Amino acid sequence: MHSLDGPVLTPLRVRILRSGSSGNAIFLDAGDVRLIVDAGLPVEMIVRELASLSIRPPDLTAVLLTHEHDDHAKGAAALSRMARCPVLANEGTLAASAAALAETPVERFATGRPFAVGSLTIDAFPLPHDAAEPVGFTISRNGSSVVIATDLGSTGDEIVARARGADLLILEANYDLRLLSVSPYPWFLKNRILSTTGHLSNDAAASAVVGAAEGRLRTAVLVHLSEINNLTPLARDTVQWALDREGITHVAVDAVRPNGTSRTYELQ
Repeated sequence: MHSLDGPVLTPLRVRILRSGSSGNAIFLDAGDVRLIVDAGLPVEMIVRELASLSIRPPDLTAVLLTHEHDDHAKGAAALSRMARCPVLANEGTLAASAAALAETPVERFATGRPFAVGSLTIDAFPLPHDAAEPVGFTISRNGSSVVIATDLGSTGDEIVARARGADLLILEANYDLRLLSVSPYPWFLKNRILSTTGHLSNDAAASAVVGAAEGRLRTAVLVHLSEINNLTPLARDTVQWALDREGITHVAVDAVRPNGTSRTYELQ
């Protein structure tokens, strides 16, 4: 039976299954739709993480890819076949992943053109990263939304504006500049990380979260932390200190340890 106000929707549940240089995967459960955003892990690991949530591969609706790099896509084909669900990606990502996704059901979406998967509205937006056609996602339902922006070298006005409209922001905080400067990484790799199409620093993430806090944002989750060039408490505290300096108290900050998982976030 439905209430007089209309059908009661289950909360939109979001959980980071893994985040870091070794692999990334995010699970979203809207009741009628269950998505994996990125599958950069061995399929056995994804299945094990889903089982801890009482989810089986056949329960999945689709695998959604941000870009083709191995730490985001290497398990997509195997998971798609096991779950008998399609891989959703844009033209550039599918072209760059053609060999890996051979014999895998795929569906194309256009960056910048919203599309629906069940009760969810998904809008892919471009990110500055050194991949074929990298994107982040705004995933919305019934007035609530989550913005996912990982693997990006810089944040611009569009990304911050999108985050202002989100309840939950999942944002990269890959490195601390001081730790990167003294890390054992070779200079060519440091320069790639530091470039505007590389990865996002703690300080840049902090600036973006402060800007997003002008809107409806309530929770920022920092992901894709480097095991070598960052510390989980440092990433979290850098963003928290930036919020505190501005007197912003309504945004909670979490940080997912390198190659770790998160708690489950619920959006009504």
